Amino acid sequence: MKSPFKFLDAYTFEDRANFFGRKEETEELYRMVFKSSLILIYGLSGTGKTSLVQCGLAGRFDGPDWLPLFVRRNEDVNQSLDRALQKIMPSNETAISAIPDRVSYLFKDYLRPIYLIFDQFEELFILGTEKEQDTLAQTLAQLTRMEAACRVILIIREEFIGQLYRLEKYLPRLFDFRLRVEPMGYKKVAEVVEKSCLAYNIGFNDATEQSIQAIYDNIAGGKSGVQLPYLQVYLDQLYRRDYARSYPNGDESKAGEWPVLQFSLSEINALGNIEDVLGRFLDEQKWQLQASTDQKFKDSPEDAITLVLDTFVTPEGTKRPISFTLSDEQFVLEKNVLQWIVAIPAAVLHYIVNQLIERRILRQNESSLELAHDALALLIDQRRSEGQRRVNDVLTRVLIAYKEHQDTHEYLSRKQLNIIEELWPLLKPRLSTEIQGFIEKSKAEVASREHAELLAEREKRRKATRAAMVAIGLALCATAAMVFASIKAEQVRRAKVELSIAFFNSQIQTAHTLKVEGKYQEALDRLQEVNTLKIDLQAPQRDTLQELQKEWKEIQQLVEKANTAIKQLDLNRGINLYRQAQNIGADERITGLIVETENKVESTYRDLINKGNLMLNANQLAKARESYEKALKLKPGDVFVQKKLRTLTAQ
Repeated sequence: MKSPFKFLDAYTFEDRANFFGRKEETEELYRMVFKSSLILIYGLSGTGKTSLVQCGLAGRFDGPDWLPLFVRRNEDVNQSLDRALQKIMPSNETAISAIPDRVSYLFKDYLRPIYLIFDQFEELFILGTEKEQDTLAQTLAQLTRMEAACRVILIIREEFIGQLYRLEKYLPRLFDFRLRVEPMGYKKVAEVVEKSCLAYNIGFNDATEQSIQAIYDNIAGGKSGVQLPYLQVYLDQLYRRDYARSYPNGDESKAGEWPVLQFSLSEINALGNIEDVLGRFLDEQKWQLQASTDQKFKDSPEDAITLVLDTFVTPEGTKRPISFTLSDEQFVLEKNVLQWIVAIPAAVLHYIVNQLIERRILRQNESSLELAHDALALLIDQRRSEGQRRVNDVLTRVLIAYKEHQDTHEYLSRKQLNIIEELWPLLKPRLSTEIQGFIEKSKAEVASREHAELLAEREKRRKATRAAMVAIGLALCATAAMVFASIKAEQVRRAKVELSIAFFNSQIQTAHTLKVEGKYQEALDRLQEVNTLKIDLQAPQRDTLQELQKEWKEIQQLVEKANTAIKQLDLNRGINLYRQAQNIGADERITGLIVETENKVESTYRDLINKGNLMLNANQLAKARESYEKALKLKPGDVFVQKKLRTLTAQ
C-alpha cells in the first residue's frame, strides 16, 4: 500500500500540482531572485524550506529559465560545489578549473542563469572548519558579482543564523535579501488538508472543519503554527491506518486512481499528538528491525539499531551526512564513522542501512547517507540519556587523543583514564583493538610516571623530615646554649614553641593535600608522624590533631563504603554515604563524587524509563515492569513511574 503523502521527504518539482499552503512565500521568493544574486532563506527545522525552493520556486520557472544545482556539504562544501559543476560541464572542457570560470562557461553554454542552492547550510558550521568556511565565502563573493550568470541561495536553520556573521566580511549583502519561512497557521493547514484530501479521494465522516481542527490541535500541541513535514507525517500515518481498516484485503481501485477513504474524528483522536505519532513510528521501526537483525545475524549487538541511528546525529541534534562507497554491493561507511560502530560486523551494518532506507528513516544520496529529516534527528537526540551523551563525548575525545598520539606520541592522562574506566563497560564494545591497545599503553605509561613521581615525593618528604629534625636538634642545641649563656627561659620556650608550630603546620598542610586527593591512609599516616616525633605541642594543636585523625578516619570509612555501594549499583546509598562524609569534613573531591553519582542516577533513570517505554510499546509487559521498578528504586515516590506501574497492573 502506497501513501500519497510525503512523510518526511521534501517536495520536488514533480509534486508541484499538490504543493499547497505556500503560495505567498513562493511568490515572494520568485520576486527576490530577480532583485539580488544572493538570497538567504531561514526558518525553524521542519518549516519546509527545502520544499519551498525545489518545488515552489522550481514550479514558477519554465525549464529554460534556470539551471538549478543543489549543493550539500558532504565531506567538504568546496569539493561538493566543484563536483556539482564538473558533472554538467562538457567532457572536452577539462582545462577550465576555477569555479567562477566554470559558471561563466555554463551560463554561455546553457543560455540561462546558474542557481547554486546550498541546502542544510548549517552543516558548514557544525562539521566544517574555518578554512573551509572562508574558502567558500571567498568563492561566493566572486560568484555573486556575476549577477546575470549566477544566483546563490543559502538555506539554513534559524538557530544557526548567528554563525553567518563571520562570512559577512566577504559577503556584505548577505542579509539584504532574506526570507523567513514561518510555521503554518491554521488557515494554511486547512488549505493543505482540504486540497490534499480532494486530490487523493479522501473525505471526512464528521464535520470537515471539526476534523481539520482536531488534526491541527494534535500537531500544534498548543504552539502557534505547524511544521509542514509534521503535517505530512501525521496525514501519512492517518492514511495508512484508515486504509488498513477500510481495505483489509486490498482495494480494487482503477490504475492511476487513489482508493476512496473516509477519515473519522475518532480515528484522528485515537492517532494522538505528533510526538506520539513520530515517536511510535520510530520505536516500531527500531523494534522490528532489531528483531529481524537478531534473527538473521547471531553476532549482532543487542543495541545495533540504536548505535547506527545515533551515528547519523550530531551532538547538536542535527543530521550528520555520512559518505559511503559500495564494495561487493555492500555499503562501506567512511572510516571516521566506522570507529564509532566498530562492534557491528560489516554484513550486519549493510543489512541495517538497507533496511533503514527501505523504512524511510535513512535517505540515500549520490555519495552519502543521512536521516530522512531533521525531525528524526531531533527525536533521536531528545531520547539520548545523559549517559549516552557522556559516552559519545568520551568516545570522541578518545578518538581525537589517539589521532594526536599518532603524531605526538603523547598518551592519555590519569584524569582521562579515570573517566574511561568509569564508562568502560559501555565504551569497550565501541572501541577497536587498536584504540583499546592505546588505552592499555596509556595506563602503563601513567603508572610508570606516577611510580617515579611517588619515589621522588617520598625522597622529598624524607629530606624534609630530616631537615626538620636537624632544625629541631639545632634549635634545642641553641636553646641549651642560650640557657648556658644565661638567656631568659621565656625566650627558650618561645623558640621551641615557634619551631613546633612551624613543623606542625607543615605536616597538617601536607596531610590536607593528600586527603583532598583521596589518599586518606597516607594523610592519616602523616598526622601520626607528628605524634611519633614527640614534638612539644600546645593544647590547641593536640586537640586539632586528635580531631582531624578522628574525622578523617570516619571520612575514609564512609567513602570506601560509598564506593562499594556504587560498584554494586546502589547509587542512592552511595550518595547518602558521600554526603555523610561531606558533613564531617567537606572538600572538592567529595563534592565532585556526589555530583558525578547524581548524574549517574539521572542517566540510569532515563535509560530505564526509555527501555520500559520501548518494552511497553512492544507489549513486553514483564520487561517493562522490571525497568520501571528499577527506575522507581532510583527515584522512590516518582509520580510518573508509579503511574506507569499502575497502568501495567491494570493490564
